[in-house]
Amino acid sequence: MKVTTSKSKNSESFYITQSYIDSNGKSTSKRIRKLGTLKELTETLGTDRDGVMEWAREQARLETENYKKEKEAKMGDSEQGKDKETVILGLVPFVRNTLV
Repeated sequence: MKVTTSKSKNSESFYITQSYIDSNGKSTSKRIRKLGTLKELTETLGTDRDGVMEWAREQARLETENYKKEKEAKMGDSEQGKDKETVILGLVPFVRNTLV
């Protein structure tokens, strides 16, 4: 995940975005969370734009960690009841490096 900003005439907003490949194979991204405007965040954090950006990057890092943990938990749940030697790589099942 990464931090993106959107500037308008009156303000600058900070977002956490996630890049991914859609079902058509096209690279795209989606906004995961709005962190706030520069004015709101500088007042809340008591810092300048550089400090806000540093804080926002840390939030993106934490969001990435949470996403990975949730993804691993889902993979663990879906793997229950399957042979422990079977690993799913993408959409092709492999058993001990041989195609099933």
